[in-house]
Amino acid sequence: MRWQRASPRSRDSLNACKRSLKFYEEFTKNPPINELTREQGDRFRSWLQAPERNTASKTARDRLVWIKSLIKYAQVDLGLLQRHPWEGINIKTSPTHKRRPWDASELQTLFGQALHTSYLFPKDWRAGADAAYWIPLLGLFTGARLSELAQLRVKDIFTEGHIPVISITDECDFQKVKTPSSIRKIPIHRELIRLGFLDYVSGLKVNERELLWSDLAMRKDKPGGYFSNWFGEYRKSIGLNQYPDFHCFRHTVRSQLAESDISEAIIDSLLGHQIKGSAGAKVYSHKTVAMLSKAIEILSYSGLSLQRIYGGRL
Repeated sequence: MRWQRASPRSRDSLNACKRSLKFYEEFTKNPPINELTREQGDRFRSWLQAPERNTASKTARDRLVWIKSLIKYAQVDLGLLQRHPWEGINIKTSPTHKRRPWDASELQTLFGQALHTSYLFPKDWRAGADAAYWIPLLGLFTGARLSELAQLRVKDIFTEGHIPVISITDECDFQKVKTPSSIRKIPIHRELIRLGFLDYVSGLKVNERELLWSDLAMRKDKPGGYFSNWFGEYRKSIGLNQYPDFHCFRHTVRSQLAESDISEAIIDSLLGHQIKGSAGAKVYSHKTVAMLSKAIEILSYSGLSLQRIYGGRL
């Protein structure tokens, strides 16, 4: 579709849009776009939320938003409509749980288990052996998305200007990023180095491994899918129910950096968000690795004592 080529979008986004289109076509029978009425939009909204559909309000809202964005594309980009017939037709949601940063006691619980005190891997195949140990630590000290960490290759860890970095990229067929802004380099925190992460990577290089997590199964179109399922169950098994989840590591990192007066532009660069703000802020959107490293080294978790237990095993 022309809309698909107009702006780069992740495969997950494209699939979500296509699923929404199926619901739209099922309900409306896909009439010519210039025959769409506001009444149809109102009825479509009600249909998406019908009790018999048993659809979460957020899911229903997202489906409506996708269709409205396509209509807007037809109006603004293609000039097929003089006005947007469904403008203002929305679905309000009230999240049951709001994501928040991890607190000190939760981090102590998570990293106080045998996995992180004895390098004792879970038996669950979804945990991915070494991945189960390192990925949560990387989440805590980088703020990277789970999918970004799950798809890393050994060659994505390298040194730039004497600073070790993690490269988040989509240059390989199985690698996917959420948006173009997600492609970035994240300096590796000194705590990760102390715990042996670079030694782990060096061992993989010696053994000519390609993937950073050779035992981690990657789900098609969602590299961190299996790991996410395991982590959710693991978290609950140690008494951490509902939230915080893995994505909350991003909130934890953002919160710490913001409280340390790190600029939004720097934080967005580290987390892979589009730089927001004034034109002046955007001038500094191309951060040097040294600037980003200085910011990432601010991360520190009071009360969390991590012992180095990695000994080079592969």
